[in-house]
Amino acid sequence: MKNIFYIISLSFFTLTACNGIAQKENSTEQTSTSSHEVLSPTEFKLAIEQEEKPQLIDVRTDGEFSAGTIKGATNYDFLNGSFQKAIESFDKSKPVYVFCAVGGRSGKASALLQKNKFTQVIELKGGYNAWHK
Repeated sequence: MKNIFYIISLSFFTLTACNGIAQKENSTEQTSTSSHEVLSPTEFKLAIEQEEKPQLIDVRTDGEFSAGTIKGATNYDFLNGSFQKAIESFDKSKPVYVFCAVGGRSGKASALLQKNKFTQVIELKGGYNAWHK
């Protein structure tokens, strides 16, 4: 009788332990592989120079963009909603480089990109004002 109780207890423990391991493995698969970096102007410049055709996004207003931007940047104003609409045209498998004037809007844009499953989001620390100095 003790042997049967021992075998049943051992079987229950084994099944419970294996089930826990399987659940842990499944949760790992569901974890997002998205990364978000905030780079200094020097690091940001080096990063975009290493890309053949970087997805470089200026989320400032049209007026701010017209007054000056980083060479190769495309303007999608975060405040008027054009950025939110343009997300569908970005390549999720490639890095997206994003900046605004000082970092507020680009932070919100970066969060939105991550929410939409972009694999790598890179933000300019201090925005265009830091770049321009």
